[in-house]
Amino acid sequence: MSFLDVTDLDITYTVGAGSLKAVDGVSFSLRKGESMGIVGESGCGKTTIAKGLMQLLPKNGAITRGSITLNGRELVGLSKEAVRRLRLKEIAMISQSAMNALNPVYTIGDQLVEGIMAHTSFGNRGAYKRAVEVFEMVGLEEKRMRSFPHQMSGGMKQRAVIAMALSLNPSLIIADEPTTALDVVVQDRILHRIIKIQKEINSSMIFITHDISVVSEICETIVVMYGGKVMEMSPTDTFFRRPFHPYSLGLKNAFPLITEITDELISIPGTPPNLLLELKGCRFNERCPFAQQKCAVELPLFYEPEPGHKVACHFPERVEEFRERSSHRDTWEVVRERLIREYMEKGAVEYA
Repeated sequence: MSFLDVTDLDITYTVGAGSLKAVDGVSFSLRKGESMGIVGESGCGKTTIAKGLMQLLPKNGAITRGSITLNGRELVGLSKEAVRRLRLKEIAMISQSAMNALNPVYTIGDQLVEGIMAHTSFGNRGAYKRAVEVFEMVGLEEKRMRSFPHQMSGGMKQRAVIAMALSLNPSLIIADEPTTALDVVVQDRILHRIIKIQKEINSSMIFITHDISVVSEICETIVVMYGGKVMEMSPTDTFFRRPFHPYSLGLKNAFPLITEITDELISIPGTPPNLLLELKGCRFNERCPFAQQKCAVELPLFYEPEPGHKVACHFPERVEEFRERSSHRDTWEVVRERLIREYMEKGAVEYA
């Protein structure tokens, strides 16, 4: 058994239009000390997985199937108090927006000390000492403990949030787009700071992002999600050298490489599927330039081209052809033209 095992996980939101399955049958494992990147477009289920692992789903969200075991302990079905005791100590989350994670009427130090005291037997003095230690770990001076959030830059606030998440050396760190709102220079510094601390305390990490360039730099394994499902998972270096799924090929073609400068990147036409609808086949089939009739009606099973590398595609034997064709803009333009034609035809029917 791995340190973290997610098995057949379904997470559903109840909304006005019905039930929306944001995470559908997702499974993956994480070893102790390993860094995993979960990537995909907005709405693919990345953040929902993070909230499910933390047991922080909104009132209209629920885990409807599956298992989450952390260090051999089942998390699904735990009481609120049992989950509260796990947070910060066993599992901690670095959120996307630092301002949403910080209380504007309390100093950063008060918030950090309060969190440490709530989950340990530390008194005020011991908690303060630990808070100063983690501040130094993330590159903040002790005097910033007396600052309110509005008195700190975006990078400083994000470092403070990271300090809170790492204050009790959690076994699992979930970083959900932790540097999206920051400029690239600050982003790079903070990412390397997170990885350095993660290695020092030997934590496992799940890094959630839409930016595969980040994953290529800091993660050992990658999980590619689309429409609530896993499309491909593999060691990161394998993914960038030998991606298999057409969606993975599209993501990689949209990723700029310094060694392969082109005038224009190749984007994937269309939009993700409506998860309120009943979807039978491959979730990517409407946007896939290689889709066949089978793709629309039959869900692909996982194929393992090599140990540790899994892909959910009906035609893995055609991967060399797909890789070559996907590198040409014309291949994706055909999809774009078809989607525009279908949209116009649908509008004409509805107008009539």
